[in-house]
Amino acid sequence: MKIELLSKKDAPCVAKIEQECFSTPFKESDILEYLDNPIWHFFVAKEEESVLGYISFIKILDEIQIVNVATSQEYRKIGVGKALISALLDFAKENEATKLFLEVRESNIAAISLYRGFGFYEVGISKNHYKEPTENAILMNLEL
Repeated sequence: MKIELLSKKDAPCVAKIEQECFSTPFKESDILEYLDNPIWHFFVAKEEESVLGYISFIKILDEIQIVNVATSQEYRKIGVGKALISALLDFAKENEATKLFLEVRESNIAAISLYRGFGFYEVGISKNHYKEPTENAILMNLEL
């Protein structure tokens, strides 16, 4: 598995993963628009030409907000999420980020466990943050 920057040719694959994983997914046109925005970043995990998963994040000054981490259903539980977050942490250190933060559905125990494994900690709850279905978000931070 290799981690690389998202290219425009991989945007349809990322949009497909969005459809699989999220109730309000980004469209391919959204992803292409974000690629042209200098604060948005995407890494993809690939095996040959197949996109296994991706991470999207926004970097402003010394802070990074993780927007989405998603793995295609057929490639779950093989370390794709770990590899993507590790790549993000390398990027954060190389680019002098001091803080990372994210929101995660409170029912997403696997993701919460993954983030905790990297040292993220809970800082609060955002009530009714998610829709379809309505659910609270756990807010998590990581100081570098």
